Amino acid sequence: MKQIPSILVPKQMKSPGMATEQQPVFMIVSTDKENEYPKYIKLSVIPVDNKNFIHKFFHMRAIISSERVLNTDGKTTFSELSKELTLKSEKIVYSEADHRLKWLNIIAGNIKNNIVGIYHGVTKSSLPLFLHEQEWRFNHRYTGTHIMEKISKYMTKSFPIDSEKLSKILELSESYFSPCA
Repeated sequence: MKQIPSILVPKQMKSPGMATEQQPVFMIVSTDKENEYPKYIKLSVIPVDNKNFIHKFFHMRAIISSERVLNTDGKTTFSELSKELTLKSEKIVYSEADHRLKWLNIIAGNIKNNIVGIYHGVTKSSLPLFLHEQEWRFNHRYTGTHIMEKISKYMTKSFPIDSEKLSKILELSESYFSPCA
């Protein structure tokens, strides 16, 4: 029997990139039980923060089930999802040691520290790649000795691309990642 994570916790954090404008980032943390150590994360840049977009985006990035509980910080952006899963959307008291979004805040803080401390900033165009790397590292942190098998599997499914083509792909997708008016 496959174990399905029972709690999804979405959050939007502002990415402290090199540009003066901050880019909204959508973050989902999956755990087995409330406030337990997270199993998986999903990170994505989002162009706009509104109900319709978040609803559509949540369906693209997460498995929706009535058995799951969606913990949020009281934002009404997620109210549309209450029809499809259990929604626990209350204001969070962040001064409490074990508040519901504790692990989400820890992971978001670690990612921000990586941007500022290790990478010394990330441009808007390279932010999606950076987030995918952080997501992959977190979700594969327990792979251990089997890491080379996983990398081999990914390499056989991928194809080489030069930096010029990668730059063109990022330029084409830039309009998706810039905020909508």
